[in-house]
Amino acid sequence: MVLRRYLKYLLSIATIICLNFIIIIYVTEFLNLTSLFSISDNTTSTNPTHLLLITPANSCRQFTVSDNHPFFEREYPQLNLPRRLSNLSYENNLHQLHSLRLIVIACARNIESYIDKYRSHIEPILDLFHSSSRILILESDSNDKTVEKLYQLSRTQVYAYAKMSKIYPNRTNRLAFCRNILLDKAHDLKADYIFVTDPDIFAVKISSFLSNFQYNINDWSVMTASTNGLYYDIWALRTLSNSVMNYDVWHRICELINPENNYCYQSATNLIIGIHQKHIPIEYGLIEVRSAFGGAGLYRAKSTYKCKYNGENSTCEHVPFHLCVREKNQARIFINSQFQID
Repeated sequence: MVLRRYLKYLLSIATIICLNFIIIIYVTEFLNLTSLFSISDNTTSTNPTHLLLITPANSCRQFTVSDNHPFFEREYPQLNLPRRLSNLSYENNLHQLHSLRLIVIACARNIESYIDKYRSHIEPILDLFHSSSRILILESDSNDKTVEKLYQLSRTQVYAYAKMSKIYPNRTNRLAFCRNILLDKAHDLKADYIFVTDPDIFAVKISSFLSNFQYNINDWSVMTASTNGLYYDIWALRTLSNSVMNYDVWHRICELINPENNYCYQSATNLIIGIHQKHIPIEYGLIEVRSAFGGAGLYRAKSTYKCKYNGENSTCEHVPFHLCVREKNQARIFINSQFQID
């Protein structure tokens, strides 16, 4: 379900990005735009066949790659990874959590049906930390009972922004605005750790969350989630290696399917995104990256200072933020294959 919902969202983003890109090309070449405008801007999910108007299946070229292994196999093995602690050191880490403040942040829109599940997983994690730990949720543009249900949560501060989509019609800009507001508030509360979550998909067991503390906490800055199914969040991903996955996947697909290159949408999508959406075995441990998310990210608060989320140019808002924390704060970011969203 997580993968299906996320793919629908990514496909709608792909349509917007690709249409903007191709319209520019067609205007430049003084071509007829009628077929492009026939695609609705109002669809919330996009069927790939819509894009056949742009790249007809019977005339496009099949895209190929020389290596179809997923990113985590091509990055493996990595050197200089954080050390896994002894059982005694791990227990000491867990005892220290009670003296540390965790601030959970989340952006919310039409999540009424997910709130009970979110609460059942996030509150036990909050209980591991100091009693001053809090959940901060910024809600906007909901047309269900999201706000009413959020106000029922304990240890939670809700910020309702009503119709924010009128100010920020682009979803990535809207998410960046939301995350930045909450990030500033987490800093004001003197957080030791900041836990960024997507409440519509968040479901993490305590043991899974605590796997982040099986490693020396001085050796990592950010731990991002994996999943017990297919790793889906390729848009937020930037690998450590330049040659593997270090570009915006939807921008790349749009370049490939534009009339100049004329590659088929389906083959480009399968080989730019699909080959990487595989299950990451727990045995892979930590995978160091330049950016990742996967629905949850645990940040040492000091690694996030002086950096902001940015969703301009229809880019995943996590990427500029992560590149900044690496550059300004020498942060090290990992996908933890044990830190799984169910």
